[in-house]
This record gives sequence, structure tokens and C-alpha cells, in this order.
Amino acid sequence: MTYHRPTVPTCLALAIVGLMLGPIASAASVAAQDLPQFKPAEPYEQVRRKLLAQGWRPVTTPDADRCAAKDSRCQGRPEMTSCSGTGLAPCLFTWAKDRRVIRVVTELEEGGVFRSLTCARGC
Repeated sequence: MTYHRPTVPTCLALAIVGLMLGPIASAASVAAQDLPQFKPAEPYEQVRRKLLAQGWRPVTTPDADRCAAKDSRCQGRPEMTSCSGTGLAPCLFTWAKDRRVIRVVTELEEGGVFRSLTCARGC
């Protein structure tokens, strides 16, 4: 294998890219640190209370599934975007705070438990 010493223009270009991306990477890591944290299998009712206490607000999406009668996973939860009746019965809930939008996934019936949280926008 032959080693080629980087040229000055190459080193300069890499330094400029590093300077440009540094603030973006730092902002992304700060935003990620500001995202809510929950324990695996934490009951969604507790997750929901914590989100409300932290200033997150439920988002009702226009294309959301309808909540089936007597489905405890989504009754009284306007943030429900979709719920499946098969497998682990996952549900997707959408929340917003400032310009950030997150999606919380739960699993299991009877109220659901926390499975994951992802950033949908602004994080």
C-alpha cells in the first residue's frame, strides 16, 4: 500500500469542513440531550405525565388512525397517530415542544409501555 501525503489544499478543505460542521454536530448533540428520557417498558401513562410536565404538548395529526372503542392504548390521548392490533400491538404517539416534534412508540395492549422515542423534526 502506498501512502500519499495530503496536499495543502486537501488539508485546508478538511479544516474548513470541520469548522463548518462542528457547530452543527454540537447543536445536534445538545438537542439530543434535551430529548426526554424514559426507562424501557415504562408505562405510557407515566411517560405521558412526564412529557406534559416538561412542556411537551400532544399533537393531533390529520391522518391519525381512529381509536377503537374501549382501546385503552389510545382513549383520551389525542396524540395517538396509529395503533396496531397485531403482534406486540405497537402505537405511535406524536408530541411537540417549541419547534421540535418527537414520536413515542409503545407496545403491548392495556395502556402500553414505552419502547422508543425518535425525533421527527427540529432535534
